[in-house]
This record gives sequence, structure tokens and C-alpha cells, in this order.
Amino acid sequence: MAANPYRDDPDDRYDTIVIGAGQAGPGVAAKLAADGDRVVLIEGERFGGTCLNTGCRPTKAMRASARAAHVARSSEALGVRSAEVTVDFPVVMSRIRGLLDGWRSGALTYYEGLDGLAYVHGRARLDGGDHEQGYRVVVEGEHGSQVLVAPRVVLNTGARSVPPRLEGLDGVPWLDHRSVLELDSLPASLVVLGGSYIGLEFAQIFARLGSTVTVVEPSARIIGREDAEVSEAVQAMLVDEGIDVRVGAAPQRVDAADGGVTVTLASGDVVSGAALLVAAGRRPNTDGLGLDTVGAEVDDHGYVVIDDVFASTAAGIYAVGDVNGHGAFTHTSYQDHEILIDHLRGGRRSLAGRRTTYALFTDPPLGRVGMSEHEATAAGHRVRTHTAPATGIALAALEGETTGLVKLVVDDDTDALLGVAAFCLHGDELASTFSAFLHTGATLRQMLEWLPIHPTVSEYVPTFVGGVVRSSDIGTGTGTGAGEGA
Repeated sequence: MAANPYRDDPDDRYDTIVIGAGQAGPGVAAKLAADGDRVVLIEGERFGGTCLNTGCRPTKAMRASARAAHVARSSEALGVRSAEVTVDFPVVMSRIRGLLDGWRSGALTYYEGLDGLAYVHGRARLDGGDHEQGYRVVVEGEHGSQVLVAPRVVLNTGARSVPPRLEGLDGVPWLDHRSVLELDSLPASLVVLGGSYIGLEFAQIFARLGSTVTVVEPSARIIGREDAEVSEAVQAMLVDEGIDVRVGAAPQRVDAADGGVTVTLASGDVVSGAALLVAAGRRPNTDGLGLDTVGAEVDDHGYVVIDDVFASTAAGIYAVGDVNGHGAFTHTSYQDHEILIDHLRGGRRSLAGRRTTYALFTDPPLGRVGMSEHEATAAGHRVRTHTAPATGIALAALEGETTGLVKLVVDDDTDALLGVAAFCLHGDELASTFSAFLHTGATLRQMLEWLPIHPTVSEYVPTFVGGVVRSSDIGTGTGTGAGEGA
């Protein structure tokens, strides 16, 4: 930890106070410091936020181990036979922690060494003030209580998991996305409450590592945000891997039993496991921030209300990352910081130009960009779609990984590409390729005429696009708009 940054500054005044060192806060702090601002970056937990500590990076490292085990077990079709595959779970977790410790240490060393930037570990909250005279921020940290003042405050406080109201849950040990990464031994069986993105990733990871896994989802389908054919394909893949997926299964109560837990469903069925993972519900970290003391409004879900350049309803206070409710992903949070810096430097970038882009990191992954068919229809578009099975992708066949499908959604009136769902080998990268085309305003014709590399998954972009371009338009140069704001 660097020396106390307040020691030689009795009035503790800054140009900018950044609260939260997730994926947006550090970049904002560093760039403003480079511009000449005197900046303080405050973090109440571990540097790096959810992604580095309990989200993307540790789970993807864990996924790599799970995939290695799965490939070893399923390689016979490729002519490779192996003896019984075993997983050394403590080694898996030790590797993850070593990676994270190295990244965290390196990041801290870098940011603490920047001129004009002070890093403080402590809990921060707003305590009145205004843009003209400066906002007061109270920090409770290792140096005691301190009041900092700045005319600009940037919030990057993230979000946290929230358990559902479920009878008996308070009386049993249960895991969330944070504590599951603190396990030192592999549970023989695992019940996952929640069939959405976090729950499904962990379900497949633990099943491949050797746990018997049951997923309990109250809704009629898992990942209900996705189109039915997509969520059904993901469910079929999980079931094929031996995961018990219960949809339309509302949990009623949880009980401790035989060193584990039982979950009683509304149907009367009972599922049991040695461990229980609760993967349902998120809440922004705005409670306790003192937003009411400065007039910064939150919506009904607790997210900071912002405009297209992340400005809150209090002049000089901005909110980036998960706390603003405009994208619960590392990449959206990082782009938030880029857009905000551009705005503060007088640029024209804004949140308005962003297209939804994300991935579910099962294996294979589901990559998504733009609208689903359901979302497009709800937004008033008349649509046509094209769905192609992953069995038609040459690289997938070569590597023996043909699970999945690719779906394109097009506006039937304008021929604008509205969205893509790529559940297949390298589906995350394929969705990123389509995202790049849409971001640069490429037309369907330009996608159709693009020269990709063989053999790759993205080489099928022209093939997939050909499935939604009307045959009468091929060769005419008409009906090939990419569409703005898709």
C-alpha cells in the first residue's frame, strides 16, 4: 500500500474522486490524471472489481480446467484414448488464485505509481455538497475516517448477488458466485438455483469437473431472454452432458439433510445435493452511497439514473459500470469509461450508439449481438430469420464439436441486420465479428462479399448472411442495409 495520500494535503481537495476500482474506474482515474487532474481512486474491497476477483477471469480459468477434463473424456471419437480422467480440484483452484494474485498485484503497482493519482483502500460514501463548492466524500479506511472534496465524482461501485426469498435458505449453508470460488474441495453433487447465465456456466463447469449437477429454474425455459430455439439448444447440450435441468420448477423451501441440502419444488419433487449454489438476482451497490445527500436519483431497481454520457441527476456526478444498469458486463463497463473520457475531453461519443453484445460462456459459448427475434418483434419490427445448424461449419466438424446453431434476425422492411445468436464452436468470436460489421455500418452485401480465412468459424459469415438475403436481391445491390441502432 502506498503512503497515506492525505499526509501532505491538509484540505484533501481533488479535481475528481472515483469510487470503485472495477473495470471502468481505474481507466477513468488514470486518464484524468494524465490530463492534469488531481485524482483519488477509492476501493472498498479488492482491486479489479467483479471481473478480476469473482467474475469473468476466475470463472473462465475454471472453465479451462473443466474443458480440459471434458476433452480428455470425449476424445475417443478423434482416435485418442486416455485412461480414467481425474481432476485435482485443489490444483485447479490454486492455479486460479495464482493468476488473480498476479494480475491484481500488477494492476495495483501500476496505478499506485501514476503521477497525479492517489489510491485509497476504504469504504466511501457521499455526504452532501455540490458541483460548485465540491462534493464531500467520507472514506472509512485503514487511516481512519477522512473527508475528501471534489467537484466531480465518478461512481463505479458495481453490483452484487442477492438471494431470493426462500423458506429455509437462512438455515443452510449456500454458495453464491463469490463463495463458490473459495471452495477447496469438489462437492460430490451440486444444486444450482437459477437457469440463467451465471448458473449455467457454473453448472457445466462443475459437471465436467465431476459433480452431479441439478439446475432448478422457475421459468418455462432457461436463459429466458433468448429465443426459444436458442435456449432449447443450450438445454439439450447440458442434458446431453448429464446435467439434470428442471424448468418450470419453482423452489418452495430448502432444508439441511445428510450433510447437504434438499430443495422442495412446487410440484412436490425434492432435489438434493452436497452443496447449493444460488445464482439468481443482482442488485446495484448504491445503498449506503449517500446518493440522497447530493440529489442523485436511482430507479426502482436501485440503479443510478444517467443520461447518454453517464451523467446522473446531480451535476458533476457520473455512474459507470454495473451500477448504472446499462450493461452488466466487463466489456460494457470498460467501454463506459472510454465514452465518459471522450465526453469529458469534448468528444461526441455516447451510450446511444451501443449495440447489445455479450456471451454465455458455456462450452460451446453462446455469443449474442443486437436483438433476438422476440426483442425485435416487441420493438415493432417485422422480421425474417435464418437459422443454420452448427453441423454445417467445417471447422466444427473437423474438431468434432458440432453442437449448436447460428440464428440471424433481419428487418423484413429495410433488410437491416438486427441481431445474431451464435451458439457454436467459437460462437463468442463469431458474434464479435458480426458486432464489428454492425459497428462500422457494413451492409449485408459487404458481409456477403467479405473474404474470410478458411477453415474458421467466421468464414461462414457470408453463408449465414446469404440465408437472409432475398435471392432476388443477390446481384442487384439492393436491400442490404445494416441499419442504425440495431
